[in-house]
Amino acid sequence: MPSVQASLAVAALAGVLALASASGSTLLAGGIALVVLIFTLGAVAAARVHSARWSAAVALLAAGGALGWTWAEGTSDLTPIAALLGPTLVLSIVVQLWRRDGRSGLTTSLAVAVTASVLAVLPVTWLALRESSDGQYPVGLALLGVGAVGLTESLPVSRAVRRLVGVLVAALGAGALVLTTDWMADAVPAVSAVVIATFTGLMAAVAFAAVDRLADEYTPQPVAVAVPVGAPAAAETGTGDGAQVAAVPRGAAAFLPLRVSLPFIAAAPAAYVLGRIFVS
Repeated sequence: MPSVQASLAVAALAGVLALASASGSTLLAGGIALVVLIFTLGAVAAARVHSARWSAAVALLAAGGALGWTWAEGTSDLTPIAALLGPTLVLSIVVQLWRRDGRSGLTTSLAVAVTASVLAVLPVTWLALRESSDGQYPVGLALLGVGAVGLTESLPVSRAVRRLVGVLVAALGAGALVLTTDWMADAVPAVSAVVIATFTGLMAAVAFAAVDRLADEYTPQPVAVAVPVGAPAAAETGTGDGAQVAAVPRGAAAFLPLRVSLPFIAAAPAAYVLGRIFVS
């Protein structure tokens, strides 16, 4: 999995969302919609489970409705999410019960459908936080935490070290931003800024770790198989030394969009709670 490119994409997307938030809620809503699309149409729809596309469609419908409702009313509470999440979960169950291909893998398919619906609506909390009083400041600090962890995730060191460095960079960056800019210092205390950036960066690091665990567990590894020289191997790739390596299944590509979108999904609740407590 090209984790370096995905990590840099997370850092770049965090910067774009921060600029969008500074410009207004409409642009931020568009950026959040992009995150939702990457997650639902990229990760959920490509999952190797029954009714994956239907699950992605239901999750996208719930997230789109909650995002549109929050943007139209300019509300900072979570009423749109709560109002749409319940019916969406019921619809996810109904979709699984209407399957015509038997009950094989029903538990896994239902778990994926319900989890996808819940995760798809979480990014809407970014917009709800932006609509609160002085919401652009906690949103920017939280995205700083996500972007810092995404940037350090591309470092060629061990996973634990680069994630620890990412969280530390997020904390130091937030503190430096408050101490060196008057407009940020007037709105957010330095300690509050460090707490917001640190915890959102920590949630992003947890998201990266979760994707790595899923990739290690569900992605089959290439296996070297010795075959006679000159024997046909249509479904295999050669190594040049008389052995053949089985190609990685196409389903492994589902982890790339998940790696890009999940840090923003995981950090959204922490950003909302801490932003409302310390700033708004």
